[in-house]
Amino acid sequence: MEKGNSANTITAQELQKKIATEPDLVVINVLDKKYHDDCSIKGSISIPLEQLVETTASWDKNKEVVVYCASITCPKSEQAYHTLQDLGFVHLFEYKEGIVEWYQKGYETSGSCDLEYLHKK
Repeated sequence: MEKGNSANTITAQELQKKIATEPDLVVINVLDKKYHDDCSIKGSISIPLEQLVETTASWDKNKEVVVYCASITCPKSEQAYHTLQDLGFVHLFEYKEGIVEWYQKGYETSGSCDLEYLHKK
């Protein structure tokens, strides 16, 4: 896990291990619900970026949270990270590579994964 000027990031392998070993981990897909419904990391929840503050404001700030979006070129996961950081969340990670990398690595997903952006190399 890298700690840099921006977000505290997590790799696909690290995230896969966390999902398998930490049952209280919350993984949030911050894309619009139609993208989450098409293809998402198995077990992740859909909270579109626009609804993040109202949905998570009352949550326990010590909850371990990972945010992700579509891909490395999508800015939404970084925006979500900083939004949650501003709300006081302390155990926070951004999975920058997003669902595109996750799907292309063959990791477990939910949904039909039919949208075209998932299949571009």
